[in-house]
Amino acid sequence: MKKILIAISLFLSLNFAQAQDLAKKIPSNAFTVATIKGDNVFKLMFVKDFNESFVGKKLLTETSKSLDKNFTSIEDFGINLEKNMYYFNQLSDSITYNCFLIPIKDAKKFESLIENKEKKFTQQGDIRTMVLPDSTSIIKWNNNMLYFVTGSIRGSFFADSVKSARYGIKYTKYGWDTVGLDSAAVAVDSVATVAYPEEIVTPAKVKSYKKTKTTNKKKKSAKKATKGKTLKKSTAGKKKKPVSDGFIYDGISPDMPDDVVRDSAVAYVSGDVADTANYNQAGDEKHYQEYQKELAEQDTKKKRLAFTWMTAQADQIFNGTYESIETNKSYTSSLDNKAIAELWVSSLQDVYNSIAPEFGTYGKAGLMKGYGSLNAKLFMDDKSFRISTGLELAQEQADAYKKIMNRKLNKNFLKYVDSEKALGFMSYSIDTKAYLEEFPKLIKQTYGSFLGGKMDEEVELGTGLFSLLLDEEAVSKVIKGDALFVINGLKTKEVTYTTYEYDDDYNQKEVTKTKNETLPDFLFMFSSEDTRLINKLIKYGIHKNMVTVENNIYKIQEKKSPIDIYFMIKDGIVFFGNSLSEMQSISNNQHNNKISKLHKDLLSKNNFSFLFNAKNLVGKVPDSEIGGEETAKKFNSTLEKMGNVYMKSNPIKGRLVSADISAEIPNGHENALKYLFSLIENAAK
Repeated sequence: MKKILIAISLFLSLNFAQAQDLAKKIPSNAFTVATIKGDNVFKLMFVKDFNESFVGKKLLTETSKSLDKNFTSIEDFGINLEKNMYYFNQLSDSITYNCFLIPIKDAKKFESLIENKEKKFTQQGDIRTMVLPDSTSIIKWNNNMLYFVTGSIRGSFFADSVKSARYGIKYTKYGWDTVGLDSAAVAVDSVATVAYPEEIVTPAKVKSYKKTKTTNKKKKSAKKATKGKTLKKSTAGKKKKPVSDGFIYDGISPDMPDDVVRDSAVAYVSGDVADTANYNQAGDEKHYQEYQKELAEQDTKKKRLAFTWMTAQADQIFNGTYESIETNKSYTSSLDNKAIAELWVSSLQDVYNSIAPEFGTYGKAGLMKGYGSLNAKLFMDDKSFRISTGLELAQEQADAYKKIMNRKLNKNFLKYVDSEKALGFMSYSIDTKAYLEEFPKLIKQTYGSFLGGKMDEEVELGTGLFSLLLDEEAVSKVIKGDALFVINGLKTKEVTYTTYEYDDDYNQKEVTKTKNETLPDFLFMFSSEDTRLINKLIKYGIHKNMVTVENNIYKIQEKKSPIDIYFMIKDGIVFFGNSLSEMQSISNNQHNNKISKLHKDLLSKNNFSFLFNAKNLVGKVPDSEIGGEETAKKFNSTLEKMGNVYMKSNPIKGRLVSADISAEIPNGHENALKYLFSLIENAAK
């Protein structure tokens, strides 16, 4: 019995080790992580079914053609389809890494995809490495995983003269003499040459999770270069230190003293100022060629630097010890075992920070302060597709939004929804009073940092005046904060329009013509407890001949509008629409609409909801407006095979605000994935 238990324990431990997920290879400071869960995908569609599908056949045919091989199954690619595949990226002030982690089942099959005379890979132990053309990307793999990384240098990083000098890169701008460098400019390149040779040196170890002590040794200052010459390193033959790890916010300095870097930066800037005298006109071909040559040289240096950093980063992913994304609570709490794909972004503020340097001064503002991580998950089952999204908020913001969202839709709205004929609807419900009370705080939080600390008093004054001038209670009675927009169908109407014709002498003549337009038949409504202000506006419109009235139904007089707009007030609801007959039926209490339970729950239980009923649109759009009879047939055929599409917000839980997008699948389809493939095939025909 003891031997059996030991055997079972060994078996389970072995299987656990083999089932370890590649997420452990993603650093904890990853900016974005996307996942495709192979096991969940191929539960919905077997590999054999995928191979025989339209999408599968297309993939295999095109891959076979491009690689001059014969693939009959996606399993021929050597990828482990039962495990998770990942994309993640990392951002620093200097470089952006885009990375893929793919589980390998058969390394030999994968290598057969890339075997040719032009593309060769090196091997150290069980790790193979391939550098793609121009050294823009690196692929590393072993018998269990494949890692692909591409890095792009950020232009804003090298716009800084000190940083440019440190890495031996000159900021090139057209309109300056980039070739006629003076001795100071040459000195900059010379210092760079001392620190960074043309060949790629062994990259440094990137920051690891385990802290280690380091000591800095004094370095000898570089000697000044004479005009037209470059310096030779005095410590020739010694091992050179790498430029940077480039992993995230590199902290490793280059092999030159800080005073030399500062002096070089001054020389760099001074050289550019001095070169203004040599500015040539834009049409000077020689000058332009010199500029292009200099630009190409600087781009080459940037690519070389990016390659060095990518090499270090790839080695770290394969061999290093660092904190994994699995220790990030925000990431792990966003995961769902039932999802077939997931996306996680560290924070919206990080999104803004990633592009902030391009905005200059405004880039320093915390416009997204208070907005945390963002996630999205894709679910597929035998009933529908569903995308679930979530956004973490700071506690102060979460409390504010809970107050704002503390209202439900007016139940009387539901009487005016007919599920059998509606093409779609959209609703929202918020507490207007709470919104107006919280609005100044939200504005101050967002735009206070944007305007800078020097304008804190002005922002405080402005938000204070906003609260003083508005009577939140009074406004919330006029517009309570809930509304519903319904499209009940489409109708064709003959409209007139003005155009111009020209005679043989090119004299312009104004001509009035008519044409048929397909317009939506809509109804819009919102709640109002106090209609005195609205009645005053109506009275003013009638006095100015902008509004007419008949049987308490008002019409907006606008000749240029292609549709007639009617409105009325009844039972605390303000109605707008373009169907006079519908307005009359509402006014006379003769409406007889039927709303389904599903649509009723969607509207009454959520602060925001949206519906599109594709089947109710079939045959409603004229053939002439969608490209003719053949295109119309495809369009209507696709609509017939579609189910309803929904969107809804969810109640705020803790600090998480979330929403779902769902699409039903019609009867006759086994599950959402196979239904999606049938739609793709139908659209491609």
